[in-house]
Amino acid sequence: MPARKRTPADAGVLAAGLLVDACGPHAENSLRLKVVRDLSLDLGRRLEALAGEGFAADSLVEAALACADLATLAACNLPALPEGDRSLAAAAVNLAAGTTRALISLVESETGTLDETHAENTLRDARSAHWRVDLAVRQISD
Repeated sequence: MPARKRTPADAGVLAAGLLVDACGPHAENSLRLKVVRDLSLDLGRRLEALAGEGFAADSLVEAALACADLATLAACNLPALPEGDRSLAAAAVNLAAGTTRALISLVESETGTLDETHAENTLRDARSAHWRVDLAVRQISD
């Protein structure tokens, strides 16, 4: 069986793992961090499945939206982490944001193969993902 061609969504899986690792040791004592860890695991599984779907515009934009969700989740919950684990969560924000941007570039290159309405909707979703990751990155930069 030939190896699967990698997509930027694979980096999103790594970003989810970073957030899981940041929350992991503290999740037993914090319901909030347990929920964040569980959501990160779910997003990682979703991204893993989307990465396996290849370079179809719909899969790419879904992966971009999932990475945007991950960046937002990490940014919003970074203050709840102990000081020593915040750097992992910040890395997850930045990696998820970069992954989102890379996926959006691929989405934009694939929309030429879609009908006009589908392309417009796909690009609207891509702009939404871009806006959300920019907000997450600004949130941790402040």
